[in-house]
Amino acid sequence: MRYLRLELRYPPDLMHPMHRLVDESDAVERDVLLQGTVLDETADTFLFYVEGDINVYTDALRAVDRIREFEVTRIDDDGYYVFLTQRRDAVDEAMFDPFQRTGIVVVPPVDFRPSGTVRLTLIGERGPLGDALAELPDRIGSDVLRIGEYDWRQDLFDPGLTDRQFDALAAAVESGYYEFPRSGTVEEVAERIDAAPSTASEHLRKAESAMMSAFIELRDVA
Repeated sequence: MRYLRLELRYPPDLMHPMHRLVDESDAVERDVLLQGTVLDETADTFLFYVEGDINVYTDALRAVDRIREFEVTRIDDDGYYVFLTQRRDAVDEAMFDPFQRTGIVVVPPVDFRPSGTVRLTLIGERGPLGDALAELPDRIGSDVLRIGEYDWRQDLFDPGLTDRQFDALAAAVESGYYEFPRSGTVEEVAERIDAAPSTASEHLRKAESAMMSAFIELRDVA
């Protein structure tokens, strides 16, 4: 199954008010859509994971007219689930309708980030995926961050490595670079991936940094 890891960039006037909150308030650190039910009706239901000051977040929810109701469940000191129903509007339809088609599945989570960016994963056939990207409104920017064959197990822990960073790590493991005591060298890694030692070392450092950051985030959520 082919997948795309996609980043969308929204101008301020097309951003949902709760997405703008991520930009405008330091009180909300993370806003992630975990699941959603979008039917042929006028309202949609969503489950979000939120990190930050829940009072600021819920005050913002109450100020959005199209949000009909919501329920908050506390997980720990900083993390919450927010279950809400909201009325769909024309902006929602323009942004998400391209993905509501035969041959495509949007795989949660959908990560709402600062500066109007959203990251999500799409699974589907080449034709429908291309059509969906082509039908996005002109004012919404898009970048394909990664493309390949989908494996659900990868999403259990995905630090977002580039192909070269992954190759360098794999070569390091195979050569014994991470054994104790260490039996492999950066030079061996470089030879295995056909790169200069300085380049191999840079790939390893960046990969290690990404993996440790992703691991800490995973532990924080768990």
